Amino acid sequence: MKKMIFLLLALCLAHGVQAADEVSSTHLYQADFNDLTGQPRALKQFKGKVAVINFWATWCPPCRKEIPDLVEAQELYRERGVVFLGIAVEDNSELVQEFARAYNINYPLVTGKEKGIALMQKLGNQMAGLPFTLVLDAQGKIVDTRRGLMSAARLEKALQAALASPEPSGADTR
Repeated sequence: MKKMIFLLLALCLAHGVQAADEVSSTHLYQADFNDLTGQPRALKQFKGKVAVINFWATWCPPCRKEIPDLVEAQELYRERGVVFLGIAVEDNSELVQEFARAYNINYPLVTGKEKGIALMQKLGNQMAGLPFTLVLDAQGKIVDTRRGLMSAARLEKALQAALASPEPSGADTR
């Protein structure tokens, strides 16, 4: 009986690892959200670029702690072509605008509570915990993900790895 339970547990864990390995950026590039002016923004605009995508919320203490590191990294990596996007997992764009001003957020923000939760889950964050950050290379490969606070050191390491990846050949960046 113990062998059977162990075998079932091993199969479940192996399936879980396999599912995590299969997470790709495809869902990200198919999504669209509204920006803070209510205009729709297709995330396919990030295809072919090194990108940092951060899911967050104004009410989330770890998000508040992480945002200054993202602002600083955006400033440091802007000239190297790295793009940042904050996806606020909420529907009140006015509140998000106020928060962005207070925290001097220097990268684009979009909003969408239900869409944000659904996209996080498709990207491997089944519990939809915040913050949730992805770093993608120019080929769309997910270099690193982190549910919870991503340290500045980890972000730096992930960005260096993403920038070291080869550029996409003939990528459609429309």
